[in-house]
Parts: sequence; C-alpha cells; structure tokens
Amino acid sequence: MRLSVRRAFTLIELLVVIAIIAILASILFPVFAQAREKARMITCLSSAKQIGTGSMMYAQDYDETIIPWFQRTGLPNTGGRQDVSPWPELMQPYIKNGAPPRVNVTDTSNLPPQGFFKCPSFNPTEFKRVAELPDCDGAGALNSYIPPRQYFANYGIGFGAIAVGGSCTQADPYYKFAGNDPRIAQATLSTVSRPADSVIVTDGFTGIIRGGGVGTTMGCEAANSHQGGGTHIFVDGHAKWIARNSERYIERDAAGCWFKKYYSVDKG
Repeated sequence: MRLSVRRAFTLIELLVVIAIIAILASILFPVFAQAREKARMITCLSSAKQIGTGSMMYAQDYDETIIPWFQRTGLPNTGGRQDVSPWPELMQPYIKNGAPPRVNVTDTSNLPPQGFFKCPSFNPTEFKRVAELPDCDGAGALNSYIPPRQYFANYGIGFGAIAVGGSCTQADPYYKFAGNDPRIAQATLSTVSRPADSVIVTDGFTGIIRGGGVGTTMGCEAANSHQGGGTHIFVDGHAKWIARNSERYIERDAAGCWFKKYYSVDKG
C-alpha cells in the first residue's frame, strides 16, 4: 500500500507566479500594440499605393493635369456640399472604392470616410495635437476642422499654387506645394521638377468642416500618424512612410536657397 499527500502551492508561491505573469504582460502588451499598429500602417500604405496609381491614371486621362483637390459641380450648395466634387470623388472612375456618401450633414454628424480613404490608424485627437505644434500649423489651427461634419478621406491632398512661401533660409525654407487648385491655376505634371520627391497626398483630412466649408490638410499634420511618421504619396504615384515632420527635411540649391525637400515642386 502506498499513501501520498498532495502538496498545494503556498501563498508566497502564488504571489511569485502572479508577479511573473504581470511582468511578462507589461513587457509583451506594448509589443503586441506595436505589432497591431504596424499592421494598420501596412494597410494604410497599401491604400495609399492604390490612391497614387489612381492619381496617375487621372493625369493620363486629362492631358497630364494633376488631380485637383476639388471641382465645382454646378449643383446647389447643400448641407452635403453637392456643389463640389472633392478629390476622392474625382478618383472614383479609377479606383472604384471609397466614394464619399453625399448626404446632408450637420456639425454633429462626424461621418467617417469609406474604403481606401479610411485609415484605421487615424486618431483625430493626435492629429489635431500634432497640427497645433509650433513647427506645424500652430495653436487652434484646426479648431474648425476636428470634429468635422464629414470626412471624405483620412488623407489630405496638395493644393498647388496657393501654398507658396518661405525666405530661402534654414529657419524659413522656401516651399511650393504640389497640387491643383482650380481657383488659382491649372497645374500639370510638367510643372513638377522632381515628381519622385514631391509629395501630393499625406495622412491628413479632407471633408466638410464645421460651418459647412470644404477643407483639406497635408504635410506636417502627418508627423505622428504611424509610429512616429506618416504615409506620403508622391506625384509619380509611389507611396512611402516618412519619419517625423516631412516639412522639416530641407535641402539647398545651387543659388544657396534652402527649400523643403518634399514640398518644392520647382526646385531640382
């Protein structure tokens, strides 16, 4: 005959095991969070590549005209701004995904974007915080944007000749954004000296802001959209992630003018 006594865990042993599990969890949870964000970033980058391809197809169909950030439709101005076609809508014949719903909206609607134009990483609070930093738009700059009436896209597009400035110094570099604003001038691919280095779309915002206006943002606002950087689409159609504030990458031309590397279409 055998007689055995089963020994249970002591309270100290249980506390040690719980402590070990807690330590492992504190180490692994941030790793899992980073892995999830990496997957979301890859999803957004994949969508960005589709958008870049669509922008090139648009240009080919319109005598190399860069897709404008909006066009007038001639329809009445209603709550859903049916009087304008934003660039995600203009791109629909080429990507057939993510068409923004055209419905009447109010200041409390906050309708999300659709399809390729929705980024799962978009965080309106962080987006607004980054935009209001001193090296971006400054305090209060997006008070009328976030929260909006409606998002057409979690991306913003360049608006061309309306965005020109800078004094060619390191502290205030020259810039001339890519893009097309039909109110100012019709821009074509031939006006871009470095299409592979000129950004046309970034993580950002396009939609109906509070008060009923249509707005878009691109550039420095993308600085922390994905793990310390943001998704950028270039005039030649390719897309990539750029760390930190992409407007702070500067170069100097032969004449000694400091300019924003990714936002100076006439420098090369």
